[in-house]
Amino acid sequence: MTNAARKILITGASGFLGRYLLKYSPPEVQMLAQYLTHPLYFASANILGIKSDLLQPSIDELMQFKPDVIIHTAAISSIDFCEVNSETAWMINFETTKKLVDLANKIKTRFIYASSDTVFDGKKGNYCEKDIPNPINVYAETKRKSEQYIVENLENAVVVRPALFYGISLNGTPSFTQIMLEDLRAGKKVNVFTDQYRSPLPVAQLALAIWELVDSDYRGLIHIGGSQRISRYDMGKILCKQFNLPLELVIQIRSHQANLAASRPLDCSLDISLASSILKTELLSYADGIRLAFK
Repeated sequence: MTNAARKILITGASGFLGRYLLKYSPPEVQMLAQYLTHPLYFASANILGIKSDLLQPSIDELMQFKPDVIIHTAAISSIDFCEVNSETAWMINFETTKKLVDLANKIKTRFIYASSDTVFDGKKGNYCEKDIPNPINVYAETKRKSEQYIVENLENAVVVRPALFYGISLNGTPSFTQIMLEDLRAGKKVNVFTDQYRSPLPVAQLALAIWELVDSDYRGLIHIGGSQRISRYDMGKILCKQFNLPLELVIQIRSHQANLAASRPLDCSLDISLASSILKTELLSYADGIRLAFK
């Protein structure tokens, strides 16, 4: 199928990742961009924004678009919110995914799902696609349950496990990295974990990689992250070096000192060998990624 024939439905199109997917979408495709809270402001002839609550029966109306591919990014991404509001988290993160998968089955459409690196317990790190997930918080449980339902019920599907992604937000809500930079530039001290390790990548790279998967024949799990396993503290040091900010503002703490509502895996760094072998998108180190994201 050529790009000209493709019709793409993106859920969560007003989110951090969703807006980058719109930004880097091929001009030849027809796109239906679902959002709920934040309106879309993309002036493009090939993108139609539609406000729709995926928990309501109106989700069936989205299928009248008859998409060739569904890219499902809509979710509650706050780990602590999910922990405190578990019923809401399960409804939005799992039940809507289940409903979309069932609809995708009916119309025989390809399905790309944005999961999370946090489905692992973080005890070993450098996780590959064959490693068995073991969620340690509600958010990760909803993602893992969604993964299982997709794999068991939909053949033409890709479950993307993205690493921590960063960059400049396009929806008006500053990203974690932007907030951290603003605080450092204002001379404020920032607490960062020395015992949490990730494989961070720019959100733009993640979006480009997903668009590659849309046009590929790949099916199954795939880990997409940066080329570097790095602690959050070392990420803070690189930010300071990149923007000539005082390192003494970056305060080292350990995870247990933060008193967060939900447990976090300490090391959910990813083995990206598979992604590197099948994707053209270059998966950068954190220092190179920061230069790209904030150039």
